[in-house]
Amino acid sequence: MQTRNKVPALRAATLIAAMTCLSQTALAEDAITPSWNISGWINESMSYYDDGEGSDMVQLSDNGTTLGSRITFSGTASLMDGLNAGFDVTIEPFSGNPNFTGNGNQITPLVFSNQDNLDSFNGGDIGLLGTSVFFGGDWGKVTVGLQSMPTDNIGVLGDPSMTIWSGVGAMFRGSGFFMRGNEADYATNSDGAAIGNTWGSFIQCMTIPGLGIGIDCNGVYRNGIRYDLPAMGPVSIAVGYANDDIYDIAAKVSGKVGRLDGKFHIGYAYNADGGANVADENNANADTDTEMLTVQIGLMDPETGLFGAFTWQHEEANGDVSALAEDETDAYYTKLGIRKAFTPLGDTAFYVEYGQYNDQFGALGQIGVTGSEVTRTGAALEQYFGSKVILYGKYEQLDLDVDGTDDAESIYDDIDELNLVSLGVTYFF
Repeated sequence: MQTRNKVPALRAATLIAAMTCLSQTALAEDAITPSWNISGWINESMSYYDDGEGSDMVQLSDNGTTLGSRITFSGTASLMDGLNAGFDVTIEPFSGNPNFTGNGNQITPLVFSNQDNLDSFNGGDIGLLGTSVFFGGDWGKVTVGLQSMPTDNIGVLGDPSMTIWSGVGAMFRGSGFFMRGNEADYATNSDGAAIGNTWGSFIQCMTIPGLGIGIDCNGVYRNGIRYDLPAMGPVSIAVGYANDDIYDIAAKVSGKVGRLDGKFHIGYAYNADGGANVADENNANADTDTEMLTVQIGLMDPETGLFGAFTWQHEEANGDVSALAEDETDAYYTKLGIRKAFTPLGDTAFYVEYGQYNDQFGALGQIGVTGSEVTRTGAALEQYFGSKVILYGKYEQLDLDVDGTDDAESIYDDIDELNLVSLGVTYFF
């Protein structure tokens, strides 16, 4: 009896051992050619501001969403000859303050918060940025889900120096800060509600109403479908449709211009429901749509390290636009600098920047504003440690000039400049 009982036990042990061996072999093969990946970066800084009336230094996540900290889980699989599929799930760690936000503590302070509550940011949260699935082949790639649409970052990634974590055309630092000086803190609409008292009030996007970042005005992840055409040499083209009735198309060209490395990006977006911030408030059925055109050109000399990038964005609103609002805006951003390995540590980069954001005052025509110009000047120094770490220091200054009625100019004539200094580190993995 004991011998007979040992036979099935021995068979079971042999089977388990074989399965374990096969499992370990499969895991070893996956380790050699994994079908999944974890990547991203963490971006943290010490930031100092001086708004003309007060100053402070705080520690927080830097540089807005998408260029702030993020973690991406992605994977690919070969389905058959010429057909593959994959997925992407991206999350963002946020700085947060449960006493300030009521929406799960998810907030990017320098974009959506202000200097009156920055010093109380403690703790944080994690939010979902994107989740999508794609199918691809020789015919191109189709992606479905919450994702980066074709004109997202169209005015950001055409910078061949890739010094984008310290500075891009979109105004990720100070947008939510209160303006100081004169009577800016007391500007109100006809209902007595406070308006026009933040820097973001004068860098309003139309394609994404309410987003005050000036450039990259379709720069959010959207639920939609995107088709990337097969690459045509140095040219890539993508088209997309996103909720709700938002269409966009973008083309990117990368190549040599003589001995220079060049990039040219152009994108067009149409939002059938855009421009709510410039709609006629007296018309309960106001119907507006918007168009956005963005162009970015970048050049870099690989021998000297000299580089430059220029971005232009134009937005228009059509339909029931208020007679008190501006239906066309323009924004410009340029960057000039050098990036080169001056030491064994890695590349060192230095650049100066200038941005100008014209007539992006949104609905502030109701208090007499007829024109506005926000100017942005800055400089940055970056030190790269291989491809894993960037240390950077960034200074920028914001200034405002407003045209309008006597009442409007009396509010904004003597606005104090906003000065911002960030000392940051970005770690890639």
